[in-house]
Formats: sequence, C-alpha cells, structure tokens
Amino acid sequence: MFRNQKGKAFLRDTNALFGATIARDQTAVLGLRRASGGPAILAGAASYEQGGAEAPCAYQYELKIGELEHALPRQAASLGPLALGDVDGDGVLELFAGGQVVPGHYPSPASSQLFRQVEGRWSLDAENTRTLTNVGLVNGAVWSDLDGDGLPEILLACEWGPLKIFRSDRGKLTSWSPKLTLKSTANANTQHATRNTQHEPRNPELGTRNSKLGTLSQLSGLWQSVTTGDFDGDGQLDIVAGNWGLNSPWRASLERPLTLFSGDLAGRDATDILECEFDSQRSQLVPRPLRDALATAVPWIAERFPTHAAWSRATVAEVVGDRRDKLLELNAATLASAVLLNRKDHFEVVLLPTEAQFAPTFGVCVSDFDGDGFEDIFLAQNFFAFRSEESRLDASRGLLLRGDGKGGFAPVPGELSGIKVYGEQRGAAVSDFDQDGRADLVVTQNGAATKLFRNTRARPGLRVRVAGPPGNPDGVGAVLRLKFPRGWGPARELHAGSGYWSQDSACAVLGTPEPPVAIQVTWPGGRRIEQAIRQPGSEVLVKP
Repeated sequence: MFRNQKGKAFLRDTNALFGATIARDQTAVLGLRRASGGPAILAGAASYEQGGAEAPCAYQYELKIGELEHALPRQAASLGPLALGDVDGDGVLELFAGGQVVPGHYPSPASSQLFRQVEGRWSLDAENTRTLTNVGLVNGAVWSDLDGDGLPEILLACEWGPLKIFRSDRGKLTSWSPKLTLKSTANANTQHATRNTQHEPRNPELGTRNSKLGTLSQLSGLWQSVTTGDFDGDGQLDIVAGNWGLNSPWRASLERPLTLFSGDLAGRDATDILECEFDSQRSQLVPRPLRDALATAVPWIAERFPTHAAWSRATVAEVVGDRRDKLLELNAATLASAVLLNRKDHFEVVLLPTEAQFAPTFGVCVSDFDGDGFEDIFLAQNFFAFRSEESRLDASRGLLLRGDGKGGFAPVPGELSGIKVYGEQRGAAVSDFDQDGRADLVVTQNGAATKLFRNTRARPGLRVRVAGPPGNPDGVGAVLRLKFPRGWGPARELHAGSGYWSQDSACAVLGTPEPPVAIQVTWPGGRRIEQAIRQPGSEVLVKP
C-alpha cells in the first residue's frame, strides 16, 4: 500500500500488516469507505494452489488500525473479481465475489457468491448465490445500470462462455440475454489517430453488417474483463469487454467455434484437457496438442496412435471414442475484444480496431483521457505463460483508444499517448492523483513493476465527488452527466470494481469541451437530480 503525498509522490505504508508474507495469491482489491469504522480494503484471495481445500474468498482490512477485520465466508471456487453495488437500491452496498476456477478442475464451471452487509460484516445472500451456482469461469465483473431502471445489473466476463448479465428484480438476480446485432467495424488511421472511419463490408468472425447474432448467451469467448461507459453520448451505458484477441494460433467463428473437451481421459480421477481445431480440408474437428505432450498425461494416446503420422490423421471422434458423452464440451465463438452499444431493446456489437486485437486484453478502463468530451478506453494487454512450443502473446505496449463520441475508436500510438508497458499488463485503474483535472492511469504487471502515468496534455475537466448515504458514502452506482449550452455530455457511472480486478477513483473527472451549466445525477434506486453549476471551477460536490 502506498499513500498519496498531496499528488507529488507516493510513500509506501510501513504498517506491519502490509509487510507480512501472504500465504495465497491475492486477486481483486477494492477500497471501501464506511460511515463508521473508517476506510477498509477488501482483498480477494486465490485458492487454486491449495487443490480442493475451501478457504476464505476475501479478507477485509481496517486501515486506521492496520489490522485484519474479518475473513469472508469460505467458498470452493478460487476467487477472481470483486465488485460492490447497491443491488436493491436501499442505500447499502452488496458484494459480488466471482469464482474464477474450481481448483484442479479447470475448465469446469465455477460458482460465484453475493454477500450483504449485516451488522458490519459480510453475510452470504443464499438465494442470489444459488442463482450464481456454476455460472462459469468469471474473470471480470462490474455492477452497471444497463436498462436504466435505477437498479444495477451484474455483468460477468466468462472464459469459455459468454458475457453474462443478471438483472435485479427488487434485489433478486435473474438472467438476461439481450438480442445482438453486428455494426460494421470502424477502421481508423493509426499513425495520426484520426476520427475518420470507414466501414468494412464483412467481418470474418461475426458475419455481415446488421447480421443477427442471436442473443448475448450465444456470443461465447475467452472473455477476460468487462466494464461500461457511454461511448456514443446517448446517456445509456454501453459495454466494453476484453477477449483473447486475433493474433494467437487459435481461430474461432460463429460457424466454427474454438472447441475444448475436458474430463477424465486417463482414468486417474483427474481433469484432462483436449484442445481442438477445425480442419477445413477434411471438414473434421481434430486434436490440436502435439502427440507426445498429450501422451504425457494420457498414456493410452501413444498406444492407440503409435506414430506421429497416425496422430496427424486422427480426428477428435477417433480420439475420444465412447468417452465423448462423459466429457464437458466448451466453445468460444469469438476471440475479438469488442464494444456492445446499448440500443435499449438490443446491443450492437462493434469490434475494437485491429491494433486492439494484437494481444489478449485484461485491464479495461474508461475515461475522457484527452478532455474533448468523448469517452476513451485504455487496454492492458499481453500474456506470456505458454508451453515451449508456442510463442508468447506480447504485441502490445498497452493501448489507448480515442473515442469519437459515436461508438468508434482510433488507436493512439505509444509515441503520442506516452504509454509504453512491455510486460504482462494486468489490472489498470484511473485516478486524478495530482488533482489537476486530468485522468491519470496506473497499470500493474505480472512479475514486473507497476507503472503510473501522469496525464499532462489533456484539457482539464471537472472533478466530481458524490456524497452518498451512510451505507454508500462514495455514491457507488451513481450515474453522472454534464449539461452544456449545446446539449448533454456522456454519462459516467461510478464503479467499485470493474475491468480486471481493479477499481477506479471515486472522484470522477468529466470532460468539459465547454463550460458546463449543470450536472445531472441518477442515484441507485432511480432518483434523479439536477444541480446547477453557476461558477465553473475545478471540482464540484454533489449531495443527495
């Protein structure tokens, strides 16, 4: 933990709590400000290295006294994301804890959990947790009011599955799979990061423009992260989701999805994995792994296919034989990172520019980084941990995408953005840490230093703080929107947990291409207020 020294430096906290060796990998981290008891940190804890042993999914730390307050209830799945949201609009935050993997049983679906605050402690919401049983391999989560009813939906990014949305019906979660259509892909000039776009007639993965993609539940992928923002300025929250990208050895499409079989192939009460690919010449699904690599875990492969030539001719049907009915089959129909524009009764899918598909996307942040009044996106990318016979996916230095206010994006080269991170980027978050009205960026790396980027070129915007009720003092879930003489700016929702295991600052920086005249706030629960801005300054506080 590092404490902000008035925007000039960060000083590492010397409390013994933060110097102790932690027994398990930590995952998501959230800051929680409470009406009583002071600020706290919620930190998720992975359990995949402990095998099947159940362990607390997260811990809550009291910052004022530097002590562990309590551990959250145990769960079988190893935890991935955490996200806070007011699911029933009562002014008190609930906690979503996403199950990322069942230890020792990847890729079997994991269960997630929902917790409510009871007398200052987290208590399991049994009914909603049943709804989240075996929901999938959840890598990212965010609470967001997608349908505009004042209550947030929980939006999940699932690996070997689709993006999943659960609506809140007076606090009860119900599955929602809206219809999808495909919007033509925006192709921008990379060198100058212009806003000029042209429409490509066909997308090889998803079909032609305005193709009916079915519903959200059919758009499976290797989704890693998710958050929301108003990318076309219509006041409705759109979705941006990070996927595996289109620069890997794997290929996927709606017609020929990437396929994986898992189960006990070797008869040793363990989960084996068979990766598959489609052989277009034979019109057959064939195994992808090298023969010797698979035979190490499944010895009978070498007996049934004694030569590499025999293995090269094998189909999946021949390999699994009568075991197929006992195996779990999973598919990924697209590997592209994408934006889903909210059209009230459906979502319009827009693939992110080619440069965004060069590497897997983990952290995703939404902010107006240049201060022009349009929402931009930052992607934290790269993945290195592959078998020796495969190349690592390292083609990204972190990518800033400049929004055009119409749902399109142009990649900004690192020479212009100043963002150059060469390692395995993971979590990322936005905060105006030096309070100059510009959105700054922090990017973590797996096995390398965390990078902090100070924004020095943007047009300064308006810093907005929200004073919420005692159970939600930072106004998590509030939707902010500035009013200008010529119309409304984009909506910005306050999140506590989004992207990939990260949390943006509770103080939002809204772009001001011209002086605003008012700010509109829609509170969790649906109540909407409008507050005049008579003397434009650098910061405004909005109260209920």
